[in-house]
Amino acid sequence: MRILVTGAVGFIGSAFIRGFWDKLAAGDPQAQDSFIVGFARDSVAKNQKRLTTEAPEEPNHVELIYGDLLGDISGICEKIDAVVHFAARTFVDHSIKDATPFVEANVIGTLRLLEDARRHGVKRWIQISTDEVYGSILEGAHDENAPLNPRNPYAAAKAGADALVVSYAHTYGMHTSVIRTENNYGPYQHTQKAMPTFIRAAINDEELPVYGDGLHVRQWLHVNDHVEAIWKLLHGEVEPGQIWHVAGCQELTNTQFAEIILTACDKPTDRIKLIPDFDIRPGHDRRYALVCDKMKNILGWEPTVELKPGITSVVKWYVENRWWLDW
Repeated sequence: MRILVTGAVGFIGSAFIRGFWDKLAAGDPQAQDSFIVGFARDSVAKNQKRLTTEAPEEPNHVELIYGDLLGDISGICEKIDAVVHFAARTFVDHSIKDATPFVEANVIGTLRLLEDARRHGVKRWIQISTDEVYGSILEGAHDENAPLNPRNPYAAAKAGADALVVSYAHTYGMHTSVIRTENNYGPYQHTQKAMPTFIRAAINDEELPVYGDGLHVRQWLHVNDHVEAIWKLLHGEVEPGQIWHVAGCQELTNTQFAEIILTACDKPTDRIKLIPDFDIRPGHDRRYALVCDKMKNILGWEPTVELKPGITSVVKWYVENRWWLDW
């Protein structure tokens, strides 16, 4: 199987490739019969280090190419069997300031790649999406049939991309699947994201900046568990055009999340500064939650990393790799 991985040097895309290398090293026959073409939007040295710092010796079954989904991508899916589409703009705050790049990258970029995949007969498409497309839910959890209710431009752009992907299954017969996941955490995350931001502040004896009243609720999933779910779905016998939730159903308030990080850094848990967010993130969704039984019941996947020990382990990685936080 030749797999095109977009967003190959991004946080989750690079984790997918590192997981693929782990499977190769372990002698996984599906990995040994696969080759990844990684597509990345830029060649920023820091992003490349997500792969180069842990790349195995040749041959590693991975080729990286650079470009832009809004540029010339004609033929990118030639001789490709499957696409795992991670590439997207993801910062909610940035989307509120300027929605246009998010619509261009997440919707138009996805459409252009879908068209090339259709023309070249790509057999499988895995779309990586987000729980944010459903909007807030104060009690209970959204299942895969819940109506979409995106409440910020980033979420709206992802919902639009998801709709296109599902439509290509029904209209053109492409075998597409959409994964909606919760907040992922792990090594090499962009330093503007919550976890690296909190860890850097804790290490520097600064207060951790928590939006609003600190009681917004999020579910969290270790990125390696997400990677394993993608691999299972990529090789699973499933009906096309379906939605899949990849979630651990382990939730914390943002204050609780910050306190776990402070404890892992051996810092007092009261070093939290609440940041008024009505100007930064108007309409800040109170809680996201996903029902996560479908992946377990049909494909046998469930997360293996418990939340608090997982966070503590990842904090240790950042402490031991300060170069990533300080780059």
